[in-house]
Amino acid sequence: MNRAPEIRQPLIRKGRPSDRDGMWNVFLTSVLEHFSTHYENAEALSFANSIEPESFDDSIGTRHTLIAEEGGKIVAFGQFNAEQSEVIFLYVAPGFTGRGLGQTLLRKFEDLAQEAGSGWMQMGSTLNAVGFFEKEGYKQARMEQLQLPDGSSLPRIRMSKSFPEKG
Repeated sequence: MNRAPEIRQPLIRKGRPSDRDGMWNVFLTSVLEHFSTHYENAEALSFANSIEPESFDDSIGTRHTLIAEEGGKIVAFGQFNAEQSEVIFLYVAPGFTGRGLGQTLLRKFEDLAQEAGSGWMQMGSTLNAVGFFEKEGYKQARMEQLQLPDGSSLPRIRMSKSFPEKG
């Protein structure tokens, strides 16, 4: 009797300093693979080059960082700034999209925001991710330009979601 292969759910855990290079790899491969649907190649390359692995050194310790890991490899990650109730990063590695990893990380950040007493959450979404966030109940607020270190800018959409009052 043939059995379907067992699908392991990735481990979701807090980020640690040793995750830096794995996070950067997910960021880089995700940008290079997924941005082509909404950005020019030069824009994607400029954005990809705007983050160095060292950029994650401080942020892992100062932001809520969540890692999705499968077989010892980081396949998705997110960072959340609780003070501003803002998702800073949410990236899923190519080949791992469509499995609910982004949704799982986003919901954990929503829980953190609500536990902190925030009635809403926000992010600056790259154009290719707008549909994902809309499916999760986020609304477009405005277009903005993310200024990159090389002097160029990247268009993105400021999005937000209000949470129902508990009571």
